[in-house]
Amino acid sequence: MACHPIFITKVMEHLISDYLALLCDSFLNAQKRVFWGYLAAALFLALIFQSLYAKSPIRHSFSYIFSLDIWFSASARADYKMLLINQAIMMGIVPKLVTQLAVATVLFEAMHLWFNGRILLWTEAPGWFIAAFFTMSLFLMDDVTKYFVHRALHRWPLLWHFHRVHHSAETLTPLTVYRTHPIEGVIFALRSVFVQAVMVTVFIYFFGDRATLATLLGANAMLFVFNVTGSNLRHSHVRISYGRFLEHIFISPAQHQIHHSRHSRHHDMNFGAVLAVWDWIGGSLYCEQKEETYIFGVDDGKAPRHDLTSLYWNPCLDATGSVFSAFRKGIFKMKTVLVIKLRAVNRAACLFTMLAIAAAATPGHAQDKAGELNIYSHRQPFLINPFIDAYKEKTGTKVNIVFASKGLAQRLQAEGKRSPADLILTVDIARLNVYADKNLLAPVQSQILTDNIPPHLRDPGNKWFALSKRARIIVAAKRAKDGNLIKNYEDLSSPKWKDRVCARPGSHVYNRALIASMIHSLGVRAAEDWARGVVSNLARRPQGNDRAQVKAIYEGVCDFAVINNYYYGKLRYSKNPDQKKWAESVYLIFPNQDNRGTHVNISGGGVARFSKNKSEAVRFLEFLTSEMAQKLYGSVNFEYPVNPNVAPTKELVSWGMFKEDKMPISRISELASDAQKIIDRVGW
Repeated sequence: MACHPIFITKVMEHLISDYLALLCDSFLNAQKRVFWGYLAAALFLALIFQSLYAKSPIRHSFSYIFSLDIWFSASARADYKMLLINQAIMMGIVPKLVTQLAVATVLFEAMHLWFNGRILLWTEAPGWFIAAFFTMSLFLMDDVTKYFVHRALHRWPLLWHFHRVHHSAETLTPLTVYRTHPIEGVIFALRSVFVQAVMVTVFIYFFGDRATLATLLGANAMLFVFNVTGSNLRHSHVRISYGRFLEHIFISPAQHQIHHSRHSRHHDMNFGAVLAVWDWIGGSLYCEQKEETYIFGVDDGKAPRHDLTSLYWNPCLDATGSVFSAFRKGIFKMKTVLVIKLRAVNRAACLFTMLAIAAAATPGHAQDKAGELNIYSHRQPFLINPFIDAYKEKTGTKVNIVFASKGLAQRLQAEGKRSPADLILTVDIARLNVYADKNLLAPVQSQILTDNIPPHLRDPGNKWFALSKRARIIVAAKRAKDGNLIKNYEDLSSPKWKDRVCARPGSHVYNRALIASMIHSLGVRAAEDWARGVVSNLARRPQGNDRAQVKAIYEGVCDFAVINNYYYGKLRYSKNPDQKKWAESVYLIFPNQDNRGTHVNISGGGVARFSKNKSEAVRFLEFLTSEMAQKLYGSVNFEYPVNPNVAPTKELVSWGMFKEDKMPISRISELASDAQKIIDRVGW
């Protein structure tokens, strides 16, 4: 059935907009090699080198660096064409490749089977150390795999025909980095997917959410340093050497220019990207020699050509020929007729592949994500599935969900623009703030969300939104005759309750958020005095989760504890008879009703920054604030609605209505570090 012209126009506008955004991103994104800041740094270093070492005046240095013979040569013009064409081609290919998420999910589950559960290592190690260890490990693995793939591109004849396109450049500019055949682009894209998936998964498995990436302007700190120190000069005619010693450790611009040299003694040398140690170990290191001159290109007897046919089509034909050359040499003994037929089939397949690549960016591709939503969720499946089922029934949208208690922010950060995630769902404002701090959420403009969610429960920049509330309440033993004396959180620090209070560790996000709220209301000194008083009243060392505190009250270990309200509901309606008894042994106190109100935290969500389907993600958020979904939060997990027009469930009302602390929930995250310092000082 023919598409309506207006529809086709809109699709084309969408594709062109995406293409131009991708093209501009190459120069505006610090994760890209030709980011304008890196180019400016390279120019600065080139000018310094020409002035100090070549003794060239600034004007002459500029003339040399921006020589028209270099920048407008036939070779350079071919580079520019390939930049424009390859961006369009890869825009169509990359979404079709196996994703980092798919690899990471399979590996993460496999590791649970291999190690019979979850293992956390170095739990006492500081977060900065794990972050530095992760950043360095990812950098090293990324660099060594680039070395091996690059070496294979040279040593394997089938792959060399595609990599030859890059080496056919007779003049080098920073944009020569884009002079690659799409087949090579796919190989390196897959390398990146597997390396990042493996490293992120392994570190999250062993180190949890401490496995954060140290970044500068959003880029891996190690690669940022590499790029800002002149990485773009390696594709240039400015010859800079680091000296023989350093060139055994780092690949200098001159060494990479040697790699592009036509001279036979330079062939298959200096495969490394950043580090030269891999070449040193692998016997392919070649240090710069001052007396040598370099002529760039390929010396294989073929006339140098820079037309698009030679750059895109001929490598496919040459690769096909190399396959059949192997057949003819007897590697696979086949009859001549079959070989000829296979050659024809293979060339036809090559033509089909190139056409498919070109077609990958057509209007049909733009519709792949229509009616589909990908969610990264910290909320357990049994809690979120009722909402997904209701949304599917209402809209018909296909919803894919990935659950993990930890590590999703790190995964999303590592995936970058390749991430399939459209929506993030999480619990606790602290976890939401992690995504906001890492710039992983997109701002949203929605009147429905603005109307349904009070200002103090959403991000001032509309990057995240509260979807449900949970009250941090006090539970008291029914046997405690003096429990009625506790009206406020502050009362728990009174010496009269010594050895009668139980608590989970203070550094848990629930308790840290409570202390942050007290800092906001009372100040740092008063909050610290309160925390110190609570610790002195503990009947046992801090341990367990919120359920464990209710159990301790039931067992007579203590009389009071602070828990999230929904744990009481879970215990009360548990299928475990013992847990029901725990709930029956306590009653609830909603603190601070005569002043600021009971502290509440939230579950919430936001649209992923690089979502491919933002409109669907926003629609799902809007659904979660609707009356139907808000009541589901109460019935599924005993949580309170954020929508002021929706009443709590009857079960929640039966526990008692309360006044909540309406401090801006974003302040919890802002004060979290101060709260943690208090926790550390008082030994909670």
